[in-house]
Amino acid sequence: MLEQNLNLFQNMAALIDRGVDPTTCEDLLWERYGETVATLILDTSGFSRTTESHGIVHFLSRLMQLRSLCKPIFEQHNSKRFHFEADNGFAIFASIDDAIESARAVHEAVYTAELMLTDDERFRVCIGLGYGKMLFSETLEGYFSEEMNFASKLGEDVANGDETLITKNAYKHADKELLAGYTKSETCVSGLDLCYYRHQFKPN
Repeated sequence: MLEQNLNLFQNMAALIDRGVDPTTCEDLLWERYGETVATLILDTSGFSRTTESHGIVHFLSRLMQLRSLCKPIFEQHNSKRFHFEADNGFAIFASIDDAIESARAVHEAVYTAELMLTDDERFRVCIGLGYGKMLFSETLEGYFSEEMNFASKLGEDVANGDETLITKNAYKHADKELLAGYTKSETCVSGLDLCYYRHQFKPN
């Protein structure tokens, strides 16, 4: 039913062109394109405010420094894939433990580098983590699942600067030794009721 050498979206489009509802092939799609992974969604704190007060070039220069800090950290923690879009970072890991350790290392690196947003405010990032089976399209579209959506909401809409928020499922599958300092919380975002766990980075 599925064609060879096509990515997820291409195969779904081919099914539709043949008059086949892709939902009738859902099991086949998950078998072919499903991966159990952890996702890290990184957002920056203060983009709009700093761009207005100091200009876009000022903020972009800090953003490029952030990317240079993140790249080796993601690589060290066995990231399967990662990329950046505007002031967001997206990384995929085989295990939630690697994602948690990577998030902690990013917060530490940004602080240690003394990266400043303005003269009197340091640069900070917000991170959301999720874990579970996701559909992967071998293009820039990336990964799709409820956990990806939850992690995006947490990292981009809920987390404050210096915070890592992880989904309930990610917390369930993580090494408990890595979860020290995480506290349970709940929120509603875009009509979604989310139970998650919050960790505030504190410099040593």
